[in-house]
Amino acid sequence: MWATSQGDRTLSADEAQLVLVSVGYLHDMITSGVDLGETYETGVVMFDTLQPTQQMAVLHEVAYGLLDEDTPLVELTAVREATVYAIYCELESLVQLELDLSAQGKSDFECRARILRACQQINDQSSQWDDDLEANPQFDFDPPAQDCDDVDQWKRVIEALADQVLWDRDFQLESAFADHDPQKVKAIKQYMGINDDYFAVAAPDASSQEYMQLHRELIGLAQSLKAVESSG
Repeated sequence: MWATSQGDRTLSADEAQLVLVSVGYLHDMITSGVDLGETYETGVVMFDTLQPTQQMAVLHEVAYGLLDEDTPLVELTAVREATVYAIYCELESLVQLELDLSAQGKSDFECRARILRACQQINDQSSQWDDDLEANPQFDFDPPAQDCDDVDQWKRVIEALADQVLWDRDFQLESAFADHDPQKVKAIKQYMGINDDYFAVAAPDASSQEYMQLHRELIGLAQSLKAVESSG
């Protein structure tokens, strides 16, 4: 379970399946990076500075927190929220891959179709969420058509989807706090509602054996959720 901007919840249905696609892609890219001796980069600095074993370990934590209803509520930390954002940013990569295929005459709308279904689900279920929550589950713009080839429009939608999970982007502030007086930083954090340990909690790591176990468990999570989608 995850403490999202729309309350403590486990993602479900189309929203969950969309995130699962990106988790699977990010998992594959991390694994490929290990094989090549390189660290995979998503554009999210805090996630990209982790070692591959750390990336896999925190991806495992976050994926289970978001998608597995039996996982207890996960504590929000900077590295975990950065990983959530990395998952959503990878959707942009998947949209770009689709557009590249389309330019080659290979029509493929799978990711864009999933994005639109997730948007529709959120709009449909928004009436069930708490009206007092800060984030607005209703989108204040019309999503693009499924065959839209404007990447910027899809980025806007993906950011809105990420907002349904992330309260904000506080994890991006770590470098801004680095050179300031600790007492001033503490006061700023209190004002912004940032927990003292938010940046201090390190990313988990995994030994070679543990890495393979996490790898297998992520594959198992994906298979179980895909089975639910197929049966539905």
